[in-house]
Amino acid sequence: MGLDMYLNVRKYVSKYNYKDGDRTEVPEFSTLADMSGIDNLFKYSGFSGIEISYPVAQWRKANGIHNWFVNNLANGDDNCEPVFCSRSDLNLLLDACKKVLEETDPEEKSAVAEDVGLEPTPGFFFGSTEVDEWYDADLKYTVEMLEHILSLIPEDAYDWSFVYQASW
Repeated sequence: MGLDMYLNVRKYVSKYNYKDGDRTEVPEFSTLADMSGIDNLFKYSGFSGIEISYPVAQWRKANGIHNWFVNNLANGDDNCEPVFCSRSDLNLLLDACKKVLEETDPEEKSAVAEDVGLEPTPGFFFGSTEVDEWYDADLKYTVEMLEHILSLIPEDAYDWSFVYQASW
């Protein structure tokens, strides 16, 4: 019970490559379709692609991070719905976390957290609203995780997307 948060990376795999007026099937699509375990699942489908989702991060009661997603990407609407994120959104979160972590004075750190939208927020079993070592640990984890994920996905990759979702 409490605030659980997840980041998924989604990849769209097209069934076909179109080049010079020719259409060829993408081997990765066939492999994924075969893995579904249902023969001919796509036989009558007008769709020409598969979306796969990878869970890449999980937080527990990191309410400052949650607050950032809600206020910056969900128009302040905290209703546990999926929130789509761009690569630039995740880079903004990464920069905000680094900025807060650079500050060593506790009072100043709280002010910086508020300035960048990472101030802890209260909620039903959301955890502590203190800017303390637990708060810093959540930010450090977020920095490490985002740097890792963003290093693996090419910047110009149009077929990748990011989705944040909380549950409480």
